[in-house]
Amino acid sequence: MKSALPVVIIILAACMAAPVTAAVYYSSSTPQIITKGDAFSVSGMGATNGTVALWVIGRNYFEVRSTAPDRHGNFSILFKPTETEKFPSGQYAIVLQDPGADGTMEIEAGRDSDGNLTIMNRGKIFARFGAKEAPGGNVQEETGALMSAATLPHVDDTFLTAYFFVEEPYVQFDGIIPASGSRLPDQVSGEGVSFTGTTNMGADNPLRAELKNPETNAIITSKAIPVVAGSGLNRWSYGIAAPGLEPGDYLLSVGWTKSNTTGTATALFSVKRPVPAPPVPAPTVTGIIPLPEGLDTLLIVGMLFVFAAVVYATGRK
Repeated sequence: MKSALPVVIIILAACMAAPVTAAVYYSSSTPQIITKGDAFSVSGMGATNGTVALWVIGRNYFEVRSTAPDRHGNFSILFKPTETEKFPSGQYAIVLQDPGADGTMEIEAGRDSDGNLTIMNRGKIFARFGAKEAPGGNVQEETGALMSAATLPHVDDTFLTAYFFVEEPYVQFDGIIPASGSRLPDQVSGEGVSFTGTTNMGADNPLRAELKNPETNAIITSKAIPVVAGSGLNRWSYGIAAPGLEPGDYLLSVGWTKSNTTGTATALFSVKRPVPAPPVPAPTVTGIIPLPEGLDTLLIVGMLFVFAAVVYATGRK
């Protein structure tokens, strides 16, 4: 899947000492988090001193890239999804280096005779990072060593730094029943079903929701769902309109369209038949019940007939 740039933009710094970079930004999947496989970019404006360099320092990652700003001082450095998916998880620092007014970078990355990573000041070793492409030290200490190079005599390079974390992609469900493992509340047949959750993947990465038979793993229905940018983690939702689903057990999986198992979550739920409404009891009648119309007349006629029959029988005796 081709991943577009995440839409969350974080201000790295408001400004640097004039006349260097006026404003710098970096994109991330969610605030201060880069998800493996998401595109990652650093951009800025006002870089009028020439080529800028970007140092990316992680516990097991190190790279320096440079780019020449356009005539307006705007620049952008992109790490493609195929690159970020190789980032080891953990804390990272990005350090933007401006060459200063002389347009020349005095501070550069290098290697010693053993191949260890170093910081060079005009070709001389100023500090050592570690072995090869995996420094393995404390990210903040290594970044501090690089930043301190700006205080060296006759160095007018300026440095701007920020920290972020690289995480494996993941999806989570809202409303998982506690201590159930991965079970969602029951749904009712005849009604719509709706599920929501969170993810650390960027808003330009569609997810795929698949509803399966938990016994056969056969797909019942499949649907692409968007990731919606949130103030913290990003969110997703999946629903089926009424009349919903037939009674039974279901397995819902929501995950990245890329083949990364850590970017998929599954949950079980059941659909039950509606509970029949209890019978309504007949109303209890109190007080005098009126007789049907005409029944009182019949009763009187009947009583007179009985009385006449008694009188007739008595007279014959």
